Amino acid sequence: MKRVALICPGRGSYARAELGSLARLAAADARQKAVLQQCDALRTAARKTTVSTLDAAERFSAQHLAGENAAALIFAGTLMDAAVLRADLEVLAVGGNSMGFYSALAVSGALDITAAFSLADGMGSFQSAGVVGGQVVVPICDAAWRPSVEDAAQVEQALRQVQREGHTAAISIRLGGTMILAGDDAAVKHLLALLPKSCSGERDYPFQLLGHSAFHTALMEPTSRKALLQFSKLCWSAPRVPLVDGRGAVFRPRTSKREELLQYTLATQVTQTYDFTNSVRVILREYAPEALVLLGPGESLGGSVAQVLIEERWQGLKCRDDFVRRQKSSEPLLLSLSREEQRALVV
Repeated sequence: MKRVALICPGRGSYARAELGSLARLAAADARQKAVLQQCDALRTAARKTTVSTLDAAERFSAQHLAGENAAALIFAGTLMDAAVLRADLEVLAVGGNSMGFYSALAVSGALDITAAFSLADGMGSFQSAGVVGGQVVVPICDAAWRPSVEDAAQVEQALRQVQREGHTAAISIRLGGTMILAGDDAAVKHLLALLPKSCSGERDYPFQLLGHSAFHTALMEPTSRKALLQFSKLCWSAPRVPLVDGRGAVFRPRTSKREELLQYTLATQVTQTYDFTNSVRVILREYAPEALVLLGPGESLGGSVAQVLIEERWQGLKCRDDFVRRQKSSEPLLLSLSREEQRALVV
């Protein structure tokens, strides 16, 4: 029995390449079709465009990136993958990045799929009234995916300078070799000017994530208050398998308290830094999985997870080339259900 940990993706994982992917999965497996139909029914009941309709669009557009639609597409893709994992996989732990924590609640069993979808969809819909502030992406690793102390220090210095100028700004997400900063509109403008400039492939850094609010900062306090009013009465429970949150804390089966999970999900992680790096680190150190499985849609977290593996020197990995060689071996450390050659993980 292969011992694995599951990772649920967040915003940005349903991109242009994923258009139509949910329909293809549903056509191939009745269990995945059932998950998609359940998500569609919940959207219909809420008088929103169904996930299937969004997935069937002729072209990828702004409607797929809008918060009120992106969350539903991502949640559906993640739960569709989770529905068909092979029974001989031993799931040691479940984690997720940012919005992916809502999916992880369902995958781990802390919420049923109806409640977790309502939460993810509702939190996404809170953005429909308008984006609050923004997020800026900047790398803190070198070309070999090794941590760069110098780059990290420059980022921290720029953040402190913006804060000293009286703007609301903070670390939004620690994402492997990437730092996502967030703040009010003026803070975002200053950060883009102050942060170190670099280029990787065709991407210039730093850049702003369009359509993203200042997630995981104090600017989300109003969102947290809405969430507490709307979702506190969901049927929260201890997860069936360990659930690792955005601090690296673990909610354990049988012993976790409903109120603590509720408060973390609806308050703490909404307004405080989501440390995905530490979440993966805890999964590695505490559970030592044979592999990490990236649930869909897409495989957007692959690089970030690999960078954590390298920072941890996991099983001797020291740089990107080491990781690439290991991935090409018969025992890769990172598995993606979006890759056809790795679909053997499902039945």
